[in-house]
Amino acid sequence: MHSITKKYIQIGTKKVFVQILGTGPAIALLHPSPHSSNMLLPLAQQLAENYTVICIDTPGYGKSDPLEEAPKNVGVYTKVIHKLFKVLGLERIALYGTATGAQIAIRYSLKYPEDISHLFLDNSAHFNDDFRADILKHYFPDFTPQMDGSHLTKIWTMVSHMVQYFPWCFQKDEYALNRPSISAEVLQIISMDYLKTGMTYHYAYKVAFEHERAEYVQQLEVSTSIFRWNGSIIAQYIDDLIKHDMPPNVQVLYIEGNPDERVNVMTEHMKSKALNLSEVVLDFSSEIQVKPKAILYKTNDKSVPQVESDGSHFLKAWTILKKYNVSFNAKKLQTCLVDWYANE
Repeated sequence: MHSITKKYIQIGTKKVFVQILGTGPAIALLHPSPHSSNMLLPLAQQLAENYTVICIDTPGYGKSDPLEEAPKNVGVYTKVIHKLFKVLGLERIALYGTATGAQIAIRYSLKYPEDISHLFLDNSAHFNDDFRADILKHYFPDFTPQMDGSHLTKIWTMVSHMVQYFPWCFQKDEYALNRPSISAEVLQIISMDYLKTGMTYHYAYKVAFEHERAEYVQQLEVSTSIFRWNGSIIAQYIDDLIKHDMPPNVQVLYIEGNPDERVNVMTEHMKSKALNLSEVVLDFSSEIQVKPKAILYKTNDKSVPQVESDGSHFLKAWTILKKYNVSFNAKKLQTCLVDWYANE
């Protein structure tokens, strides 16, 4: 296992969190929403054999500061990432993005093609306008924290549907994924990312859906690989993307097998494409030190309620926190809930 260097980089008035592995030419990885760069560490570990791998928490996700306001398009994120690359002293890199990260990577490559040696798109799709509008109308419920904890049940229910249907909000046979059930522990990990991100969980997520159009991929001038894995929950929509005529610089790699095999195939392909790049020495002069803020709250001095398949553990924990922290509002209780489970 390669060691992970974790740093906060000052970009204007905001801080962006990055995790860096390995040495050599630079590859940057962009994660899906509402998750963080942690999701990309298995891929990063493999790439770190040959590259300096920079895993970025998108603004508002993971440990990066949020945007000042709701973004109008994915271009808001590309501007921040462009500034980050320049601050780190990166001139020309390979760029990988998956789902939301793929859309940000596409927009980045259209705006700053001179920066990109090769673009890798994972879980990048195409939706027609009517279907996209229908998704946007139903896909992003309001998860404003409620004193009765009802938003916790909504999150758990949505996450449970996410592993059964795509889009999760259309619970019909035609959208069923027909997959084995997912463990409560995995549902917990996904739910926690929604809770950590909070009421702005949809910011990058939503504008990425709006950007999910074949025309943008067709406009790419950089060397590009589209990964089409048979196990992707959006495989049919990736197919809708690659049905479109693509320029010769855009190629498709078809991947079979389980998730581990997928990562292995992607890694080997990325090594074969991200070539002839110069070694990088990252500039950390804009690094800032951030001391974790202690979150003070009371519990019943017992361990946090164990994860249950129906998500009821969240309500049990919420009830305990309400009882012992009577002056806290719902938003603060949610912060405590996240901290309690994160530190179990």
